[in-house]
Amino acid sequence: MEKKQADSSSIAGQIAASKQLERLGNYLVCNLFIVLFSVISWCMAAEANYVSAFDIDLSRSFYFDFEPFKANATADTFWEAIGTGIYRFGEYSVKCGSFAQALTCGICLIGMVQAVMWVVTFLPEYFRAKKMLSPLNKIAVTATELTAAAHNSQYNFDDIESAIGSIDPMDNDIHISTGNRDLKRIEQAINDLLDRMRDAYKSQSRFVSDASHELRTPIAVIKGYADMLDRWGKTDEKILDEGITAIKNESENMNKLVEQLLFLARGDNGRQPVNMTDFSLSDMIREVHSEAEMIDPDHVYNLDIKDELSVYADVSMMKQTARILCDNAKKYTPKGNTITLRVMTGENGEKCFEVQDTGIGIDEKDIPLIFDRFFRSDPARTRETGGTGLGLSIAKWIVDRHGGHFEVISYKDIGTRITVCLPNTPVQNENNKTAKHTI
Repeated sequence: MEKKQADSSSIAGQIAASKQLERLGNYLVCNLFIVLFSVISWCMAAEANYVSAFDIDLSRSFYFDFEPFKANATADTFWEAIGTGIYRFGEYSVKCGSFAQALTCGICLIGMVQAVMWVVTFLPEYFRAKKMLSPLNKIAVTATELTAAAHNSQYNFDDIESAIGSIDPMDNDIHISTGNRDLKRIEQAINDLLDRMRDAYKSQSRFVSDASHELRTPIAVIKGYADMLDRWGKTDEKILDEGITAIKNESENMNKLVEQLLFLARGDNGRQPVNMTDFSLSDMIREVHSEAEMIDPDHVYNLDIKDELSVYADVSMMKQTARILCDNAKKYTPKGNTITLRVMTGENGEKCFEVQDTGIGIDEKDIPLIFDRFFRSDPARTRETGGTGLGLSIAKWIVDRHGGHFEVISYKDIGTRITVCLPNTPVQNENNKTAKHTI
C-alpha cells in the first residue's frame, strides 16, 4: 500500500511567518527607541553649552532650511538637506547637521543588519515549526494507514475480539492471550482493567454482604421484641419496659450503622464535603479529652500536650477521628485503666496526635487489617461492646483525604497506641490514600 504523507508545510510556513512578523515588530520598536534616546541626549548636551540649568518652559523646535537646494538639485541633495537641520531652544539655535547625518547613517546600517538577520532566520524558524508538527504529521499518516487497512482487511482484529468475548470476567485465572506480538500491549491493558474490575467487584460484594449481616441482627432483635410485646407486653409492664428499651437501643445501633455507611458511600463517590481551615490541634485534643472524661467515668484519661500545634484540615473530621480512637480505646481497656491523649511533632516535622490505651492489645497479624470495613479480630467481644467495625475505616478515610497516615503499635495484653500524622502542607489530591502501619 502506498503511503500518503500528510503535509505540514503550509502550517509550518504560517508559524514561521508569524514569528518573523513578531521579530520585525521588535526591530522597529528597538530602532524607534534608539532614535528617541539619541535625539534627546544630543539636545540635552546642546542645551548644556548655552543654558546653565534645564528649563522645561523653553520653546523648542526642529526645522530644515531647504532653500539652497531648490534651485540646484544634485544627487547629494537629500544627504545635504539632512545636514541643514537646526535645533532652536529659546533664543538659541544650534545646527544639528553632523549629528543628523550620523544618526541617519547609523539607523540605516542597523536596519540593513536587521534585514539580513530577518531573512536568514526565516528558514530555521520554518524547519523548527515543521519539526514541532512532525508528531501530528505521523499521527495523521498512521491514522490514514489504519483506515485503509481496515477497509482492505490487511489487519485482522478478530483474534482479540474472540479472546475478549470468550473470557469469564469473574474468573481470576483467565486473561486475554492471543499470541500476537502486535496486540501484546493491548492485551496487557485489558488484563489490568479486568483485574481492577474484579477487585472492585469483590470489595463491593464483601461490603454489601457485611452490611447486610450487620443490619440483620438489630432487625431480628426488633422483630423478636415486637412479637413478644404483641403477645404479652400489652398487660405486663415489665415486659413492656424491657421491649421498649431493647427496641430503642437496637434502633439507635441501626441508625448509627446507617450513618456510617452513608458517610463511607459519600466518601467513595467523592460527595463527602471537606471544609479545610486553620485551627489549633492542641485545643481540639483538649476538647476531646474533656468530653471523654465527662462521658466515661470508668477510665482515667491523661492529657500530654508536648507542643502547641496548628494544622490546616477539617476540624470536625479531625475531632471525629480522635473520638473514634478514644471510643475504641474505651471499649478494649479494662475499667480503671489509663487512656492517654497526646499531641506532638513527628520525626519528619509532621503534626501528630495519638491515643494510647492499656487494654487487651491487637494480634500482630491483625494490625494491617484493622482499617478494613467490618473487620473484627474478635467478633464476639465486638458485638458485646456494640461496635460496627466501621469506625476505623471512617477514620482512615478522613486521614487519607488529608494526605496523612497512621502509625500503629500494639502488644497483646499490654495496650495499643494509634498515632495520626498530618502533613505540614495541605494535600488536595483526593486519591492520595496511603496508610503506614508500624508494628
